[in-house]
Amino acid sequence: MNDSELVEGARAGDPAAFATLIGRYEERILRLVRGMVPAADVEDVAQEAFLKAFRKLHLFDGRSSFYTWIYRLSANTAMDWRKKEARRRHAPLPETPAGEDLVEGSGPGPATRATQRELGTLIDAAIADLPDRYREILLLREMRGMSYEEISRELAISKGTVESRLFRARERLRERLRPWMTP
Repeated sequence: MNDSELVEGARAGDPAAFATLIGRYEERILRLVRGMVPAADVEDVAQEAFLKAFRKLHLFDGRSSFYTWIYRLSANTAMDWRKKEARRRHAPLPETPAGEDLVEGSGPGPATRATQRELGTLIDAAIADLPDRYREILLLREMRGMSYEEISRELAISKGTVESRLFRARERLRERLRPWMTP
């Protein structure tokens, strides 16, 4: 059965059809997620993406391939997870109890950590605001370290398209982050 037939079967309530769809693309989705989140969280994030795909299957309109749709959904799920983790990690620390000093030289100071958190938040927001076609390529290149040829094969687009989209993604990021860049 092709993907379209399996999607229709899954929409009609056939769990085996959906399981077959996921089985076809599970390894690729795991590779994508592995490049975006820590190893300990890869399976959880991928599982969350598959659950979202199941819940949102009625929204799949067939204008793209099923793989492209679930790939984008998975990338967005991983980015959402990263944002949530960043917020959790950067939550205010409890105050040091009176009489306890922080160990000097144990890492960057509070001002540096605050600046790093702010910059990380700005970068994450700027990446999240990119159109899907730019964000996807930027993440494949910068987070997963894929070559232009690998991205071209993965997304079934030409190498020239990869290069131009990556250029545009970087330009948009640069423009968005310009106010915070030192001259």
